[in-house]
Amino acid sequence: MSSQLNTPIYSGKIDPSQLSVAFRELSLCARSGTCVGVCPEGALSIGPDYYPQLNEDACTECGLCRKVCPGQDVSFENLNELSFNDVDVSDNFDGRVEEVHVGYATNETFRYGGAGGGVVTALLHDLLKNGDVDGCIVTRMRKDKPWLGESFIARTEEDLAASQGSRYTVIPFNAILKDVLASDGKYAIAALPCHLHGLRFALREIPELREKLPWIVGLFCGGALETYVVPELLETKKIKPDEIQDFQFRGGDWPGKMRAIMKDGEIRDLHYSNYKDGAYNYFIGLYMPDRCQTCLDGSNLFSDISISDAWTRDKQGNYKFAYHSRILVRNNHGKALLEKAVARGSLHAQNLGNDKAYQTHKQQTRRKGLNAPLRVERRRQSGIAVPFYGLPAAEATAQEKLTERAVSSLLWFGRFRFVRFNLIRFLTSSAAIPLINIRLWLKKRKYTKTR
Repeated sequence: MSSQLNTPIYSGKIDPSQLSVAFRELSLCARSGTCVGVCPEGALSIGPDYYPQLNEDACTECGLCRKVCPGQDVSFENLNELSFNDVDVSDNFDGRVEEVHVGYATNETFRYGGAGGGVVTALLHDLLKNGDVDGCIVTRMRKDKPWLGESFIARTEEDLAASQGSRYTVIPFNAILKDVLASDGKYAIAALPCHLHGLRFALREIPELREKLPWIVGLFCGGALETYVVPELLETKKIKPDEIQDFQFRGGDWPGKMRAIMKDGEIRDLHYSNYKDGAYNYFIGLYMPDRCQTCLDGSNLFSDISISDAWTRDKQGNYKFAYHSRILVRNNHGKALLEKAVARGSLHAQNLGNDKAYQTHKQQTRRKGLNAPLRVERRRQSGIAVPFYGLPAAEATAQEKLTERAVSSLLWFGRFRFVRFNLIRFLTSSAAIPLINIRLWLKKRKYTKTR
């Protein structure tokens, strides 16, 4: 299966101008599930590979799915106004930031069960246990297909603990909005940038949702992985998908590694080194969906509060903050959320002021803040359909443009199963350990030379 799709997945009975972008240009579909979650007639559902599918007999052409779609028209000016009542978009990669903190959950189960100190879980649990919300919208791996993720409403501490850990494959997260609309109560939500773009549009169009979703936590994102990444990784290790009961993208000691939990309880590591210094960097270069390649929001610019790993290193190149997250407060609402959690003992947080040592990781800013804008502009000039952000074209040196071309070439090769499968089989094998060691040595050398 290739992520480079452009064929609408319906017969054409309905006017495509009234539908979300998947029914006009499939490669622009973010697969956020927003259209499915808000359709008042239930005419949309989640189809193969998590693209939406349409029941044309039920569709009334109301146009709501088009209005909330975050695939094509994602004007940052509009999103900024919807989020902060301000049309001035920050030119800083991290966007509007009022305060920067680093922190971790005081609950040890949450802290050591999460990918980065359990901060997101601690924030949500603080709201839930104190009655500020009736549930929290989060993700988990599916029980029937544990290589795929899904969104669900966590209503207990146990539910939230089960939601911990990162899930990097595409998830139609906002499809859960149909359950929110059908339920009483208020909810907190922890979402990726594309999910939040769709959510902001949905909040604009559906006043009832604004009452039901008072708290929005944003997660940083370097790019999702295609839905077939886990089955292919398992295949390289001669494991059948139906032999596993769970899959962890960042299991074990921080920062974690990709692991399969077998049905007999055995835990199998699927690569060497760890998530940060090996696996994710390999997979994101081969399995990033086409729409993710043109996403410019890596810091979740339009949330109340954004959470990322704290990748800061010391002078020897070692990580300073294991089991911590960096916390960006974007508005007074986000500040109140953080202050409540700290005051009520759910979270430990340290205000970092303007310390540049805690800025977003450079690789993240290159991927989303430079390569993606260059790719969008290059494709636009070539007549290829791209999202509209309403931002000026990226300025870059000749070397930076060449780097983007090289990265895009690797992503292009990822279309072909034979190429990506054999690369991943090699890169996650013991034969690649020397490459990992060279990578780690170069990192340490860089930090000892520059600090």
